Amino acid sequence: MHLRARAPLAALLFLAASSAAAPTGVPSAFNSTLPACFATCPFGDMHIVMVVRDLANNPVAGSTVVLDFSGCPGAFVCTFPPGDPYVYDAPSRTVRMVADAAGRVDFPLRVGGGCGAGGVRIFADGVFMASYALASPDQTGNGMVVCFAIDNDCDVFASKLGGTGPTADFDCDGDVDAMDQSTFDQHVSQACEGYVDPARRDTWGRVKSFYR
Repeated sequence: MHLRARAPLAALLFLAASSAAAPTGVPSAFNSTLPACFATCPFGDMHIVMVVRDLANNPVAGSTVVLDFSGCPGAFVCTFPPGDPYVYDAPSRTVRMVADAAGRVDFPLRVGGGCGAGGVRIFADGVFMASYALASPDQTGNGMVVCFAIDNDCDVFASKLGGTGPTADFDCDGDVDAMDQSTFDQHVSQACEGYVDPARRDTWGRVKSFYR
């Protein structure tokens, strides 16, 4: 075979061998689609979504994804009422869900509270994927977002406006600004069980005017 013909053929054989050797089914943090940050609400309407892919960039159907809150003591994981599409193990403070045929998991997490960088860890089939700070409109970590007599989430959030603290950065842009305030506003009066007091969802608007 001519020398020039051998080089492309060798390259093709090398690529084929490499593809065949790439392990399949082993989750890869590099290839997977992971959340930009970790923001949740006790009401369960701020979802954590990810797609697990393996080292060959194929989706891992049936992968068991675990969210580990053991390093996040400020997290409030709602366990009532029952019926969540994921499983929460209280002793280990972990939440788990099995990925669908496309390797996708969608956690409608009912979680409040917060903790700093690295407090929440994600694993897929035992493989470490990423770690995060926890942000939630439930700034006080008691399972509800309330701005009147029984709680002070508005005051706590207002104290973080203009800063860079990750526990109030809901849009993953590295600071706490008007967009985060808008997100917070949308979740006022929400709690694990539903709405605390729908009639008073205008409370935060009055509080904002006080801080301007």
